[in-house]
Formats: sequence, structure tokens, C-alpha cells
Amino acid sequence: MKSIFTKSLIAGVFAVIAGSASAQTVFDFANLKYRNSVSTGFLPTNGVLCTGGDRCSSAALNGTLSFQSGALSVNATASADGGSTFGSNAAVVQDHEDAYNGLLAGSNAIGAGLGVYHQLGNTSDDNITTGEALKLQFNQAVTLSSIGLRSDGHNTTSWTSGATFEYSLNGTNWISALLPANNGQFALNQTGTDFYFRFGGSNANQFYLSSVTAVPEPETYAMMLAGLGLLGFTARRRQQASARG
Repeated sequence: MKSIFTKSLIAGVFAVIAGSASAQTVFDFANLKYRNSVSTGFLPTNGVLCTGGDRCSSAALNGTLSFQSGALSVNATASADGGSTFGSNAAVVQDHEDAYNGLLAGSNAIGAGLGVYHQLGNTSDDNITTGEALKLQFNQAVTLSSIGLRSDGHNTTSWTSGATFEYSLNGTNWISALLPANNGQFALNQTGTDFYFRFGGSNANQFYLSSVTAVPEPETYAMMLAGLGLLGFTARRRQQASARG
């Protein structure tokens, strides 16, 4: 029979697994306002102030924009060559929207999010458009259950019918998908550490990446359960030795 200690430890581990499987973290990149020379909202841990209230990975066309939420962190880099090279010749921008209303989805959701700059001094070049791509790299494996997308008008209602974008898990194989008009949320349900998004598809249209909903992968649980098995084996040996003694 398992000891009370071993039973309690097993129950605790499975409770952690169940809790972690349902835990999710929202990186709300659209949550950025700029009023009275002050930025508020979901701010990056680095970067610089640029173009009247936006946050950029650098003052030049390079760099990384990083965000932290609890134990999860993500680095965003940009590309201006369709996703071949990231982090040079293009800067990541977190575009602000003072009318942001906190809605992740729906036809009334307002906000911008992450985009790409590859033309210095061009303040209209702040979303993901022709030839541009964005890469997100997390500090651990996650499942992106959904992503938020916004149109050039900082809403979900400005895309043309059938407008498309592309995403990838390796930067090589790209999948075309519809931009979520009047909704703003796209069910991605993909697992990894690296995720790529770019202008593309049969009816490509510009967009912002407004949010991602990430669920950490329970990659350490197998090791924990293996340790529990060893504890249980050791406890049984001790009980058998005590019975013989």
C-alpha cells in the first residue's frame, strides 16, 4: 500500500497538472494608450518611445520588443523581406490607441497592437503590410489557443471580404487563413516556442497582432511523475523491510 505521504504527493501533483492545463495568459498588445506624454497599459520591458506615443524596438530599423506576464515572456522581432530575416532592417512597433476599450473580441473591439516599421519617418508604416512579417519567441513551449487581430482602422470591421494573412510555426511553411472580420479573434490552437505572422494569402490585407492567449505546456510533469514513482518504490521497500524485521 502507498504511504499517506506518497498518496498526498500524487494528489498534489495531479492538482498542479489540472490547474496548469487550464491556466492561460493573455498578452494584450492592443492595450496601449498615450496621454499627456505618458504611456499606460501593457508596456514592453524594453524599447523606446517613437512616432508620437508608439513603442518601438529601437530608434533604428532593428531590435527586439519584449513583454513579460508572470513566468511567461515573449520577444517580438520584425522582418521586411517576407519573413526570411528577423531583427534587422525592420523594427517592431506597438501602436497605441487612446480609444482602446479592453475588448479582445467582437465588432466593438477597438485597439491596434504589434506591427512593423521598415521605413524611417513614415508614421503610416506601423502595421503588418506588404513584405512584412512578425516573429514571437516565448521563453518556454506554449499553446496559442487564439490570437487577436486588428485592421488598419484599429478595429475588426475594416477588412475587405475574404481578406487573408499567413502564419507559420517554423518560418518556412506558411498557412493562409482568413482575417476575422467583425470578431477579431482567430482560433490558432498551435504549440511551440516560435510563431510567425505575415502579410500574405490569396487576398492579403494589412493587420496588427493585437493579442495572444498562451497556455504553458506541462513539459516538466513527466519528470515529476517519474520522481513520484521512485518515491513510491522506495516507500514500499521500506515497508517490506519493516515487516520482515
